[in-house]
Amino acid sequence: MNSLWYAFPLLNIQLEGKEFMFPDVSQWPPYVLGAMIIAGVAFFAALWPKLNVLRKAMHENRWDRLCDRFRNTLWIAFGQSKMFKDGSAGWMHALIFWGFLILLFRALHFFYIGLFPYAVIGFPGSEVIGGVYTWIKNVVVILVALACIYALYRRLVTKPKRLNLSLEGIVILVLILLIMTTDIGFEGARYGMDQFPERKVLYEDALFINYWTHILSILVFLVLLPRTKHFHIITSIPNVFLGNVTQTGNQLHRLDFEDESKETFGVTRIEEFSWKKLLDFHTCTECGRCDVFCPALNSDKPLSPKQFTIDLRDHLNAQTPSLLSDKKKEESPRPPLQGGHKIGSSVTLMGGAIQDATVWACTTCGACEEECPVMIEFVNKMVDLRRGLVLTEDRYPKELGEAFKSLETHSNPWGFPGTQREAWAEGLDIKQWDKNNPTEYLYFVGCNGSFDNRGKKISESVVRALKKAGVDFSILGNREGCTGDPARRLGNEYLFDMLASQNAETFKEQGVIKVIVHCPHCFNSFKHEYPEFGVKLEVIHHSELLADLIKENKLPTIGGATNETVVVHDSCYMGRHNKVYEAPRDILKAAVSPDAVKEVETSRERGTCCGAGGGGFLMEETGTRISHNRVDELMQANPDTIAVSCPFCVLMLEDALKAKNLADRVKVKDISEMI
Repeated sequence: MNSLWYAFPLLNIQLEGKEFMFPDVSQWPPYVLGAMIIAGVAFFAALWPKLNVLRKAMHENRWDRLCDRFRNTLWIAFGQSKMFKDGSAGWMHALIFWGFLILLFRALHFFYIGLFPYAVIGFPGSEVIGGVYTWIKNVVVILVALACIYALYRRLVTKPKRLNLSLEGIVILVLILLIMTTDIGFEGARYGMDQFPERKVLYEDALFINYWTHILSILVFLVLLPRTKHFHIITSIPNVFLGNVTQTGNQLHRLDFEDESKETFGVTRIEEFSWKKLLDFHTCTECGRCDVFCPALNSDKPLSPKQFTIDLRDHLNAQTPSLLSDKKKEESPRPPLQGGHKIGSSVTLMGGAIQDATVWACTTCGACEEECPVMIEFVNKMVDLRRGLVLTEDRYPKELGEAFKSLETHSNPWGFPGTQREAWAEGLDIKQWDKNNPTEYLYFVGCNGSFDNRGKKISESVVRALKKAGVDFSILGNREGCTGDPARRLGNEYLFDMLASQNAETFKEQGVIKVIVHCPHCFNSFKHEYPEFGVKLEVIHHSELLADLIKENKLPTIGGATNETVVVHDSCYMGRHNKVYEAPRDILKAAVSPDAVKEVETSRERGTCCGAGGGGFLMEETGTRISHNRVDELMQANPDTIAVSCPFCVLMLEDALKAKNLADRVKVKDISEMI
């Protein structure tokens, strides 16, 4: 008996002891080996330049917190957890992914029997294991085939707006479907040879055709992988493992302005991105989930997170030959631009591959990162490019000039004298911080709470709540300065460094340890960014502290005393960037009643930005205002009050309500004002 099928006993199901004969396969090994070599050379020829560019790129440490990274990989990469937010399309992709993992052994088997058609391998229990695997494999083949048919239906018939309907996507799906159907055809021919020996020649031909179509489809698929967007099949699992495992969505790090070897700061050329950011570009699946929830794109801004990544990937691929060239390049000043191109050279990064308006449209809200199934990071790249524009090219929206100047001279973005920072506290009997007799907490008020008329009311409300609960706190008064958050998000890293250094020195000199803030942007900066300036603070947002005080019965509330309906708006920098969702809701349920607190579909991790983030409150906005779209979403709950936990959200949403003539009907309140 021909031992072809016994070459891999794990996959062998013997039919009632009957023998079946395979066609003469003695000539297969050299052809199979030749096809594998050709495909392998073509695969690595395309893969090596990409890997080499990553190897030469700027360093970035992504090997910390290994336990968290392995957990993310199991849950997000292998478990496909983010995919299931996407309904049927998510299940479709998950089935194809899991099918690939299970059918990997089947693919290896096909090549093995082609290379060693008469080899016999076995071990105790192999028939049982092989039988179980074969049953699972047969089910998976059918499920993957159905998933591919559904995927083709979406691309060719329903055509979701978020998808790039490219030919290569269809080709890859057809190849996967061909691999599945030829697997079924191979099994059918094998079965037919056993059951109908009188038709042996017919089934031999079918076996031959299905076998070679199967392995050639796999090899063509392999060759295409590094040449198309489907390179993400190789990079996605590593990208998830190397992704952001911190609580904050902004992995921004301090720049070394004392490094004399650096002539530029930020990113002005593609090779100035770190290796991890370059890996992100190659990992984009072009699924468009990021676009669906981008507040900038949904308000007619010139920013598509998906297209942003694709454009950077294409620019990287175009620049790869020159990046790997052994010719020594002489550095020269950037040539002038003509229509987004260097004169006599290739497309530039900013102003060419990526337009300035695209970068300035981002609110750094992190919605794109929340939705990305392969953990691509967007915010840090936006800030890198803004740094390049501001620090190296001195190119930014004109309205930011005054804001930068005010931050530098008055430590606030609106130009109010720093000597007026504590004026809001007059008559409130608030202690000033005394390093010789410190209070338990420092209440850091922030620029909005110190200077903006609406913001001052929030500060006063926080003070009343803290006093009512008997919290021991004080303020810095005029010694307080801007955290520098708007400067950093707008790319002026030098200004952020100056402001953060000043505050850090004050904290160290005054012995500050515990800090209360009511601004999520201050919270994020102190908690995640100030440690690089030598200060490690115990930072607590007022929503967290007030929620704890209510639970401890230190702060009385009037739950159920009113009939108003309250809808929750999540601040991006407390929600997505710091995963604080429950504290504001706990306060509201105590202050009003659990039944009165409503949610809209776009809440919590899918909450829509108000438009203030990323320095947006300082820039002119084109197209539909983001805050107007957000109010439309919140009004679906028919609320009396919109409850927020960020002073900038209060301003943006109040302005939107006024513009829509809803200010008399709906109020915006900070959660401290709800109690």
